[in-house]
Amino acid sequence: MPNAIEIERKLPVWHALSELFLDTELQAGGYECIARQLSAAGFSCEELWSILELEVAQAFAFNLDDIAGEWSPWSREEVLEIMSRRAPPRPMRWFGRRRLRRHLRDEWKKIAPLLAIEQPGSDAFGNDKS
Repeated sequence: MPNAIEIERKLPVWHALSELFLDTELQAGGYECIARQLSAAGFSCEELWSILELEVAQAFAFNLDDIAGEWSPWSREEVLEIMSRRAPPRPMRWFGRRRLRRHLRDEWKKIAPLLAIEQPGSDAFGNDKS
């Protein structure tokens, strides 16, 4: 678990990205709101992708597989609790890992263009933008 300063800095990012794991379909305004929160956090595009993939997805992916998944947004306190009790990454079945990876990329493609962050040289996936 990160130290108190890192938690304070990352909590708004965790909270915003947790919305990608709700059992609802986000509308354009939802993606714009998430992008504004992410842009204000002071992380690079690559850092935000890493937080999504390695931290938030590990803690909230369970909701994508739940038949009666959570559909209302988690509070900041709930996000902090879920993030603090998340286990280290565990092996997933190949189809679960593939499905999660596709979900993350699909959602990120909707958010990344909305970010007000300088993205020199490459995109969040490391692809050359030239």
